[in-house]
Amino acid sequence: MQNLAQIRAKNAFAAALSIGRGRGDGKSVAKKVPAQIVQNGLLGALAFAIETGAGYLDVFSAVCTHLRSPELASLGVAAANPQALFDILSRASADTLRAATAETMEYLNYLRRFARGDKDPNA
Repeated sequence: MQNLAQIRAKNAFAAALSIGRGRGDGKSVAKKVPAQIVQNGLLGALAFAIETGAGYLDVFSAVCTHLRSPELASLGVAAANPQALFDILSRASADTLRAATAETMEYLNYLRRFARGDKDPNA
């Protein structure tokens, strides 16, 4: 049985190569999203990503994939894409939103470490 840290790391490593370049390289986008969540909340950052697209949308697509993991089914926020996640979370209880935000932040700690930049594709 894997613990949550192992699941987060596995999912982040698998998603790291698919993080788009957006505004700046993939690594910088992955590093900006946690700060956006802290400043604007998960729903605010998610709305920004949906509106902006590019690398931000790729990061939240990776978050959606992570939250759909069978081990995280108890959160009740499994969504196929960022728009569906926004819809689910905008109707969710405060406890569910808090739990989803905490899990997203923990996951993004791994994703930002594994995301690659434009300059050195072999990094």
